[in-house]
Amino acid sequence: MEPTLTARPEKQGTSLFLLKSFARSLRQFLNQTSLHGLKFVGDSSLSSWERSFFLGSFVTALIITVHLISNIYVKWDSTPVIIGISPQATSILKVPFPAITICNMNQVQRSLVANYREGSNESALLKVLCESGGWESSPTDEEFSASKYATNNLKISEFVSNHSQSCERMLLFCRFSAVERNCSKLFQQILTDEGLCCVFNFQPPEYLYKPFTMNSRNLTNADGYESVMWDPESGYPDKLPPKFYPAPASGTGITLGFTAVLHAEMDEYYCSSTNGPGFKVYFHNPVEVPKVKEAGLISAIGYETNYRIEMIRAEAVPAIRSISRDGRQCLFKNEKQLIFYRIYTRLNCENECLAAFLYETCSCIPFDHPLIYSNASICSMGDTSCVRRAQRASNRPGWAKCRQQCLPSCFDLNYLASGFSFPLASNNFQLANALVESFNKSYLSENIAVINVYFRESVYYGNTKNAYVGLTEFLSNVGGVMGLFMGFSVISLAEILYFLILKPLAELFVWKRSSHVDSESSLKHNAFGIEQKQSSDNPSFFHPKELYPKGFSPGVYEKEKSMKGFN
Repeated sequence: MEPTLTARPEKQGTSLFLLKSFARSLRQFLNQTSLHGLKFVGDSSLSSWERSFFLGSFVTALIITVHLISNIYVKWDSTPVIIGISPQATSILKVPFPAITICNMNQVQRSLVANYREGSNESALLKVLCESGGWESSPTDEEFSASKYATNNLKISEFVSNHSQSCERMLLFCRFSAVERNCSKLFQQILTDEGLCCVFNFQPPEYLYKPFTMNSRNLTNADGYESVMWDPESGYPDKLPPKFYPAPASGTGITLGFTAVLHAEMDEYYCSSTNGPGFKVYFHNPVEVPKVKEAGLISAIGYETNYRIEMIRAEAVPAIRSISRDGRQCLFKNEKQLIFYRIYTRLNCENECLAAFLYETCSCIPFDHPLIYSNASICSMGDTSCVRRAQRASNRPGWAKCRQQCLPSCFDLNYLASGFSFPLASNNFQLANALVESFNKSYLSENIAVINVYFRESVYYGNTKNAYVGLTEFLSNVGGVMGLFMGFSVISLAEILYFLILKPLAELFVWKRSSHVDSESSLKHNAFGIEQKQSSDNPSFFHPKELYPKGFSPGVYEKEKSMKGFN
């Protein structure tokens, strides 16, 4: 029983000693701190109401400081990114000329489909292809449509490829960077949601698609141009061949831009994707597969249309990588891997989401969507009703969740085109383009369209995403508020740590060590530094050796006893 009886007073003595040491350090801290107002709270020469006044002022300042700091934190947490204009201009020579996709609004050539009899599979496909909105529109009677096309196994992609106007027939003249070029080598055929189209300056397939993809878009170039890897984040490689694509512009203006003479072949019109003849022109990022139906610009027959291009460039500083994706609302290229495409963009991601939804719904993927699964089949006429049903707006929430994960790219490149047109010549006089001048004026106004694409400025300023309130700014704002209202600094934190934590603990350590040394030297000692009888008579009494292990002056000790009320 004796060890238990002696251990409890020793524990009580340690706690009481630590409490008294903390009280002394607190008084010393109040007298010497640099925090505004607390020095007067600890000043014993002031009256109680004066000390209470300064204590209330300090508490008020502390509450205001906490409130303002919470506002700063909320702003830091809710608005982590700010978009500003890049301070440095970027030359158009460092980015690709826009990829240009041109589509004749005529879906098929009349001479190639005129012999299909009514009721045949080809005739049914033509009706679907020429309906308003195309084969992905919503039919009036879906049950009738399903039974009508159920046994039709024709591939719409193959039919369109074999019966639409070829690029060689549509493109009569091409000029790029003031050099006349062979259109058949400059453009390649590509299947889009607008049918068979021709694309220029598109990213090579080996850099755009994953290796396993069975891609029918064979975009080779036989004009001496080598393909290079380019993406909006990394840009061009350091070493470039003399001739490469995606190619940049050589300068500004029509002369150093792109010019094409387009042949509509009005005699071959069978059905149009709009309410009239003409062409759709779409300017897009070279790493994005074009979606022409909704975003293509109209080039009218019998007119020359000038498209003035402006750059819309999104950039980001590396510092925002530390911010969460939901906070910065953008993705770097290595943060999300796509199934079909090598390069991440929001449009590519959304295309994959829609393809996955259609495959899950119809067990096939339409020809104008990415073939995200190597074993997936391309939809035929028999799948038309299912695809139409899935494409209806009421069913689209089924893939909305996937689209929500398709955040914009932190580095992106888009092109904004402003076009204006004027009619081609209707009278006989000399024209600038020899090919255009050679046409009969009536034939020119009924079949020919001319487009010019060029940059307006030689440089552009991108939109840069940066941290709205970085760590440095956050600490500066917090430090400014605390310094203004409380006079707080890093040294103030050191004062608090020293006086209220380190100093009491150090005194306790010295006291414990001194007690241990006295015990080993067989001095008569217990937890209170006096005999047990004295402790039981006066348990609140401390031997001065315990509070002043390094020695003390009797006069000082007597003075401190009188101040504490000891007799």
